[in-house]
Amino acid sequence: MIFPRLVLLTVLGVLVSHDAISGEVKKPRVVLDCDTANEIDDLFAIARMMKQDELNVVGLSSAQWFHYLGNPKSVEASQRDNEDLLQVMNVTGLPMPQGSSEPFGKPWGGEQPKDSPAAQFIISQAKKTPDGEKLIVICTGASTNLASAIKLAPEIAPKIKAYVLGFAYDFEMGVWNKSEFNVRRDLNAADYLLNHLELELHVMPLEVSGQLKFDRDDTFSRHEAMGELGKYLTQKWKSKFEGSETWVMWDVALVEALIHPHLASEKQVTTPPENRKRMVWMYDSIQVDSMKDDYWQAVTSNR
Repeated sequence: MIFPRLVLLTVLGVLVSHDAISGEVKKPRVVLDCDTANEIDDLFAIARMMKQDELNVVGLSSAQWFHYLGNPKSVEASQRDNEDLLQVMNVTGLPMPQGSSEPFGKPWGGEQPKDSPAAQFIISQAKKTPDGEKLIVICTGASTNLASAIKLAPEIAPKIKAYVLGFAYDFEMGVWNKSEFNVRRDLNAADYLLNHLELELHVMPLEVSGQLKFDRDDTFSRHEAMGELGKYLTQKWKSKFEGSETWVMWDVALVEALIHPHLASEKQVTTPPENRKRMVWMYDSIQVDSMKDDYWQAVTSNR
């Protein structure tokens, strides 16, 4: 009798591969793409992703976020924050490719890709993905690097499961709104992903991710028990938003939904009327209290 070496299992709603001979479960591979220097929730989300066992993070890339406002070095700032955070967390050996400093296409539209180490890394990781599996790419900011990767190597689109943070969506009316920070940072890239029929696309809109908020005083108190990581995150909050008594953890909501799919729900919706008509996945709810509890339990652990 011939036994198949690889079979597919669904664990917590995420498709994983299982080696039928060794019994080893292969965790879904993830590339995390972040505009880290923009706001503090990226740092909190990255810290959470580094403190989990459900997914196999294969890379952390940096994304641009202020090019249109005369700051072409925003991606470099994100790159520095990525490197600093992982150094504080003693995470070594994880690839951290830098993304493009410019948005996808031209200011008036278009699909000109912006090549970068980050785009090339996504391409290489997608090509390494075995048949029957997909590389998860999480974009917490503008999707410049992901769109560029797919445009440069169209054959990788079916091998990617994209999760993007952005847009606003009226669930009652079924109406999209692209006037949102991440989308405005690269509207061309957002439209390209929406239009791509071979790309599996999951979106967490503003009104859903925006429900997850951390209180400053409670956060700083918890950080005191977290050593250098806690000190670093507290310092970042104070240096960027010292007067803010709360902060919306948009990026943390998306990461928590990936790590624990049972803490969120999503449904299929039709793309905006100006885009190619197809179905994409849209998150419509999250379990806020459970996400908070899970986050603090994870980041305060010794693992």
